Amino acid sequence: MKVKKLAIAVMLSTMFTGYSVANEVDLYKSENWKKQFPEQYTTWAETEQTTPESGKLEDLLASNPNLVSAWAGYGFAKDYNRARGHQFALTDITKTLRVGHPLVGHDGEVVGEAMAANCWSCKSPDIVRMYDKVGEANFSKNTWSTWGHEISNAIGCADCHELGTEDIRVSRPYADRAMKTIGKDFADQTHTMQASQTCAQCHVEYYFDGSDSKKVRYPWDHWVPGVKTDYKDVVNYTGTDGLYEGFAAEAQLAYYDQRNFKDWTNAISGAPSLKAQHPEFENMSDRTEHAMDNHLEFGCTTCHMPKTTNDKGVEYSNHKVTFEAEKLPESCLSCHDGADFKEIFDERKAEIKTLRFAANGTDPRLTEAHFKAQAIWSANGIKGLEAGKSIGEAKGSYEAALKAGTQLAAEMDSLLSKIRHAQWFWDSATASHGIHAHNPEEAVRLLEKSNAILDEAIAEADALLTKYAPSYVYDGSKYDTKAKVQPLAGLNFEAMKTSKELFIEQRVEKEWPVDLK
Repeated sequence: MKVKKLAIAVMLSTMFTGYSVANEVDLYKSENWKKQFPEQYTTWAETEQTTPESGKLEDLLASNPNLVSAWAGYGFAKDYNRARGHQFALTDITKTLRVGHPLVGHDGEVVGEAMAANCWSCKSPDIVRMYDKVGEANFSKNTWSTWGHEISNAIGCADCHELGTEDIRVSRPYADRAMKTIGKDFADQTHTMQASQTCAQCHVEYYFDGSDSKKVRYPWDHWVPGVKTDYKDVVNYTGTDGLYEGFAAEAQLAYYDQRNFKDWTNAISGAPSLKAQHPEFENMSDRTEHAMDNHLEFGCTTCHMPKTTNDKGVEYSNHKVTFEAEKLPESCLSCHDGADFKEIFDERKAEIKTLRFAANGTDPRLTEAHFKAQAIWSANGIKGLEAGKSIGEAKGSYEAALKAGTQLAAEMDSLLSKIRHAQWFWDSATASHGIHAHNPEEAVRLLEKSNAILDEAIAEADALLTKYAPSYVYDGSKYDTKAKVQPLAGLNFEAMKTSKELFIEQRVEKEWPVDLK
């Protein structure tokens, strides 16, 4: 495979640039596709315009500080900004506080590392080159900054196309394995589904753990979407709503629960937590009103990369990767009025925001549940962040207490399991970009389910507080700004920001090839 790819690159070098073989072209760099595919390149370059109106990063932790407590002890509590266009992928992952501030210490060891190497997986086509160069397992089992000096190209042509051609491909081996697991081999799919599968290399729920060299995995191993798999029997589910025959959040949660898997331990409450990634592919493919036999075939690219024509009448796909209703295909506009989309989407967003941010919504009540759990621990002498412990010490205290086999351990296991589940359903809806457009009914269903579980969790927490800390009174005003909550989550924003700036100055600007935008 490596020899074949190298041969293709050498063979195509003259075609693309007129250079000789001695000046081999880097086909992982999108600029080197410009001559052969000018319209596609030009529209791809416009992804740099897909950014907040201010042109600056939008701090979502500042606008919703409940996220800090929900993700306490995990990187997202440090820094979480609104998504921007593909052109910013390398800039945003390099600058975010989530990945840490890895510097080389006096002993030659790297300190300040926070993330695994596969956090590069969705940020650059160089990941594919590196898998070929050093092996998927070797790449994956290292830390994030290990490969920074090798990563220079933002998301682009080579992510989705065979090198130097218009033929689309699934370039990530883990995505190919996942599709085969559920019987959707790339070669057997329609062109529309193939295009959606290229998107599903990133816009999908995934995880990596300590097994299999930390390779990226999708939690699809025990069911085939749309097929009777009896997976519900594995978790003793007796419902008849088909939740374990598809991509639904319930099936993924059951997968994780069966394996006792967690992404991290919440540093405020001690809940063994899961971080949903961005399951757009699942929400587009399953449990949606558009998944019907009599509907026109459509996929991710139908709306986000619609066909257009150049001034010579030649058709091509717009690679800006955004949504512009007036550019939808004629086959869609015959039923849907492009001018109506804004009103429809605004109504859907309003319903979702009410479920999240009303006084009895998911977001503020997740914060309430986490801090009430902390108060219960504290009343029983289990010290956490509130007692001046570090994030690591707080997590360790809670994890040890849950294993102690005491009555408190059983009570807290019940409470924290409910918090884990409520947060998973909330995150499965809120982490899915554009779910108000892709599958609004599923967003509402997930948030209503999360709220119902939170009803039980908070009632359970209140009963335990009455038992162990009768004088405790929850005051939500203590947690209503990012500046208030981050210190309570064991974080010093200014210190992290200073360390990040030093990392960029000492390592990125001196050693890494990435051009930060």
